[in-house]
Amino acid sequence: MSGAGLLQGLRYSPALALLGRFMLASVLWSGGSAFAAEARIAVAANFRDTAEAIAARLEAESPHRYEVIAGSTGKLASQILNGAPYDVFMAADRQRPQLLVDRGLASATNQQIYAVGELGLWWPSGAGIPTLKALATLDPRSVCMANPAFAPYGEAAWAMLQSAGLGASWLEGVVRVDNVNLVTGLIAQGHARAGFVARSSLIAGKRQGTVVSADEEVLWFAEQAPVDQAMVLLTRAEGNVAARHWVEQMQAAPIRALIQRDGYRLVNRQN
Repeated sequence: MSGAGLLQGLRYSPALALLGRFMLASVLWSGGSAFAAEARIAVAANFRDTAEAIAARLEAESPHRYEVIAGSTGKLASQILNGAPYDVFMAADRQRPQLLVDRGLASATNQQIYAVGELGLWWPSGAGIPTLKALATLDPRSVCMANPAFAPYGEAAWAMLQSAGLGASWLEGVVRVDNVNLVTGLIAQGHARAGFVARSSLIAGKRQGTVVSADEEVLWFAEQAPVDQAMVLLTRAEGNVAARHWVEQMQAAPIRALIQRDGYRLVNRQN
């Protein structure tokens, strides 16, 4: 080919330029953090609705897809210890994420407190703000709490009950359920007279129209029993861009606003 012919072949072509830009964009999209991936997020039951809202937002803003699996913190941790294929663990305590780090199943680098939950005694009796000692007037079988064996909100509730000096036999009669969301449902449906709930559960129930409660029906323990909720990236997911994106976005202002909207307090990022 002559020099003139070669120059002719290299002349600008709008079609070729468009094709080139498309190919470059495809390479950048598939080669960077925008690469579409999926992640399974194991979350404490009280954080389920918030996690689903976060997932919807992140899916709208990125190519990633998220599956939220909710349950009691203790049971989720046990599943992870037994090989459950989760990528991120969002607990309702600090101890179980740390346990996974100690076992080599989670990354200490990405460990952080993502929210501080609030425990309250909800007693819709119409007699004003409830007190712990007044619970002794109720049949303990009409009072419920999350099971302290595997639910951090239950652990906090148990500590508050013990501090009230209620009798051991009365304490043993209190109904224990799988997670704090179930407590809210039982009281809202009239199956329990009183119980220990999470502020987030009441807010979610009101939003969904399943809960009606007045401020004076709840005694909050914000200072006495704060519930630090920690999260970790599991080691199996260290190469999962969707999981890493989830963890990174927990510090983004819009995500923190969602968390705060749902009744949690925020802290600065920490290990």
